[in-house]
Amino acid sequence: MNGAIERDGPGWLGLNWQLSLSSGWGIAGVNMARVIDMDGRFKAVPLLPSAQLEHSSGAFEPLVAKLQRREHEVAKALGQAQKGRLVCDFPVIHSVGNEIHGEDMPYPGMPERVGSRNFAVVFFEFNSPSGFTTNNAKKFDVLFGGSTWNSTVLKQHGLANVDTFLQGVDLEMFHPRAKTPQERFVVFSGGKLEFRKGQDIVIAAFREFVKTHRDAVLATTWHNPWPKAMNGIVEAGMVEGVPQKNSDGEWGITEWAGDNGVPADNFHDHGLVANHLMPEVFAQADVALFPNRCEGGTNLVAMEAMASGVPCILSANTGHMDLINDDNCYPLLKQSEVTSFTNTNDWGESDVAEVVEILERIYTDRQEAKRRGKQAAMFMRDWSWEKRTAYLLNRII
Repeated sequence: MNGAIERDGPGWLGLNWQLSLSSGWGIAGVNMARVIDMDGRFKAVPLLPSAQLEHSSGAFEPLVAKLQRREHEVAKALGQAQKGRLVCDFPVIHSVGNEIHGEDMPYPGMPERVGSRNFAVVFFEFNSPSGFTTNNAKKFDVLFGGSTWNSTVLKQHGLANVDTFLQGVDLEMFHPRAKTPQERFVVFSGGKLEFRKGQDIVIAAFREFVKTHRDAVLATTWHNPWPKAMNGIVEAGMVEGVPQKNSDGEWGITEWAGDNGVPADNFHDHGLVANHLMPEVFAQADVALFPNRCEGGTNLVAMEAMASGVPCILSANTGHMDLINDDNCYPLLKQSEVTSFTNTNDWGESDVAEVVEILERIYTDRQEAKRRGKQAAMFMRDWSWEKRTAYLLNRII
């Protein structure tokens, strides 16, 4: 007999991915759970064990306690299940990625969670719909693309059960703050280190920029919990090698940047920063640089930087297009074809010279940069987790 969870009274709503503070999906899940509970029509229940929630900010402590109690009930039910199958009598939202196009969705061996109705939020980077895409999409009542680009690709493939869910930002945490006084010009770059995120483009542009701006500092949050994913960073030929672990067991990102032409005095690795501490990082930044080759969603780190009023440089491709509006950022418009990998339709290769030119513009005209940062913060006021999650709930009801 399959394991089952049954609830009377106020409905439960399952979230079928790991809630945490160390990934975009995890942060999204925590914020969605908070809004779901506040909304009152459902109670959010994690269907996978959470991670690191004990390190959340005080504002989340009551929520974390409730989620952990619900996790315990799920664990008991799953322990009684045959072959890990968990059947719920309430709706479930699933997280889906590039496997939407594959034959092996869900992953082989992964315990199956099934709801009375099933919905999915999908963030894919590889634009390669196939017959499997159609079969997988039929498993869900509604398939929510995580960006307009994702939804458009699915609709172009003939899928009808497609809507769009643009993730939100915690506007109580991320909002304009007084800039930290300093003498350096700080260029922030965030996101896990990998080819898709374009940190090699950041390195190539900054090592040119710093030649004539010795007061510049490249400040990064490039921690990647999946180190094998870093290997592709060399594919475009802009950098050599990947970071190696140092004697302390930490990834030597500073040493790697130095080996690739960025002086140690002009580089600062923030390491792994808890999400609730990121506002302090943004308060130090003069500009945030995101020359990403592709974003299946809307790039949560970029959204948080924009909400904080940091002038942002954004590659004009894929999921970033939902963030680019009038003069709320500095778009990288020179986007060439990405040829280093397959299935990269619609990806964009940002031009290093254009990045350097825009950094120079921001360095020279701080008032214009400040104005665009304000425009970004105003734009992001419409991107609260409350508003975005409410739209999702209204579609599920």
